[in-house]
Amino acid sequence: MRKLNNQLIWKSQEVVAQVHQNVATAYTEFGLMVEGNAKQELRKSEFIRVNGRTRWVRGGGHGVRSGTLRRSIHLAQPGYNWQQDDVPLDKEGPERGGHKVEAVVTAGRVGLQIGSGLHYALVVHQGHGSFKGHHYLTRGLDKTKPELPTLLKKHRMQR
Repeated sequence: MRKLNNQLIWKSQEVVAQVHQNVATAYTEFGLMVEGNAKQELRKSEFIRVNGRTRWVRGGGHGVRSGTLRRSIHLAQPGYNWQQDDVPLDKEGPERGGHKVEAVVTAGRVGLQIGSGLHYALVVHQGHGSFKGHHYLTRGLDKTKPELPTLLKKHRMQR
């Protein structure tokens, strides 16, 4: 708000737009941190073949055989077509993460997604049958949550 020729000029729409932009910038940084922590949750393990089946022996069996799933985790704007990311399980799957993706402001809400489009990503995350899953995305988010207030403070409005 400022005064011009004895009239007040209210800048609420500009201020709200700037606040949304600042929160979106903070969310983008936050999302990259979540992505990194989620990738750290997936660690390589040693595997052996027993009776024609692969079994992990050391390292906890944390969802990594070739690294394709770990490389597939990335940020995306709401509405992203995750199925386009599906690639065969091999050591040459592309690194999709580490790229800044701007959070989207829609109807006063700031949105950003993190995940993987691989057909088996949800099974590794949530589990199936007796396998309880690794919950790598939620664990990455939980590790990063304490950083959010600091990021929001860093990107707050300046006077």
